[in-house]
Amino acid sequence: MAQALSSAGADLILWARDGRLLARQAAALSRQSSVLSQIVDVTRPVAVRQAVRAAVRRFGRIDALINNAGIWGGDEALRLDRRTWDAVVRTDLTSVFFVSQAVAPVMRRRRYGKIINVASTSGVLALPHGAAYGAAKAALFHVTRILAVEWGPYGIRVTGVAPGLFRTDMTRELFADRRWMRRRLAQIPLRRVGEPEDLGGLAVFLASRASDHLTGQTIIIDGGASLTT
Repeated sequence: MAQALSSAGADLILWARDGRLLARQAAALSRQSSVLSQIVDVTRPVAVRQAVRAAVRRFGRIDALINNAGIWGGDEALRLDRRTWDAVVRTDLTSVFFVSQAVAPVMRRRRYGKIINVASTSGVLALPHGAAYGAAKAALFHVTRILAVEWGPYGIRVTGVAPGLFRTDMTRELFADRRWMRRRLAQIPLRRVGEPEDLGGLAVFLASRASDHLTGQTIIIDGGASLTT
C-alpha cells in the first residue's frame, strides 16, 4: 500500500516496531517520495500522540491514515488464554481507535481526511481458532461505521478494507502446507490467493479524491472466497 501511494505521488509516514525493517522500507520508498519513518508501538497512546505531532511538524498535515497493525494469536477457544486475547484486541482493535482519535483532530482542522482500517474476512466468517482475531476484526467493521457517522460532518471519510487469504509474513506457515493450500485454492473463485500488490490500487482509491463520496463501507477483497465459504 505504501508503494502504491508513493507511486501515486504521496509523501509517506511509516510506522513500525522493527527499526531495521522500517529503515529498509524507508530507503526503498525514499527514491520517489519524501519519507518520515518512526519507530512506534501503536498500542502505546503516548508514543502515538508524539509521533503524530512529529509528523505534522514535518509535513504540516495528514491527508490519509491507514491502520494496518495486526497480530493473529489463534488458538482453540477452550485453550485461548487471557494474555493472548488482550494482545490481539489491543493491537487489532484498540490501537485502530486511538490512532484514529489522535489523527482525526489534524484532519478536522482542514475539514478533510481519509482513514482506512484494515479489517479481515475473519470478521465476517467464523473460522476455527479465530475467536480473538475474528472478534477484533468484526468489531472493526462497526467501529468504521460509527467513526464515519461521527466524523463525516468534519469532512473525514472512514472506510475499511477486508482482505481474505493474502501472502504475508503472518500467513507464511499456512502457505507451507501444500495440501491445505490446494484445498483452499479450490474454494476461491479466482483460484488464487491475494498478493500484497493487490491492495495497492484499492488503497490509492480510498486515500484519493476519487472516493470522496464513500464512507462507512468496508470493502472485501478476497478473490470471491467469502461468496462460497
